[in-house]
Amino acid sequence: MDNWLLTFFVILFLFFFIKISAVLVLLYTVAGGLFSVAYTDVMQAAVGWIGCITFAFYMIRNSKLSAPAPSIGYPSYIYPDESTCAMYNGTACAEDPTLCCYNEALWCPGGIGSDNCVLDNGAYPVGDQPIFNNQMSDPHSLFPFPNAIVFNWATIFVLGFGNLAALDFQARCMASKTPRIATIGCLLAGALT
Repeated sequence: MDNWLLTFFVILFLFFFIKISAVLVLLYTVAGGLFSVAYTDVMQAAVGWIGCITFAFYMIRNSKLSAPAPSIGYPSYIYPDESTCAMYNGTACAEDPTLCCYNEALWCPGGIGSDNCVLDNGAYPVGDQPIFNNQMSDPHSLFPFPNAIVFNWATIFVLGFGNLAALDFQARCMASKTPRIATIGCLLAGALT
């Protein structure tokens, strides 16, 4: 009986505090209008950006610039360099003897599908490589794509700020006194941004 009584009061008070919070938020929004929404958005954005930047610096500081070992490959896989070829005892390729290929006799003697076949799918374009740590600062780091750095930064910008336009649009429409004012405000904002 005591547990039931305690549960009843917790639920009663919880419901009461939820109602009070809802009324306070409603009064704050009605009293402040679009400005209170904008100030709240600024505070939320500040907390989000501080957390994002802090996490980014933490990850950069604590990450290791390393990659897994180069791919062992699969039948007819061409190794990207001599060291990888030597690592897996590669053989001359049948199509071009100047290149070094996967050693099928050593790594897959029973053929693909047998229990004693060791292979993987390789990694595009030439096996696993170390992390490109300059792809956000060097326009030539992602050759053969010219100025791929622009697309990297554009992607981050769009992902980071893309939803702000939707929030701004919704707030502008909801705060307008008439549909005509909402239309004019949205058209002006679209033209200016």
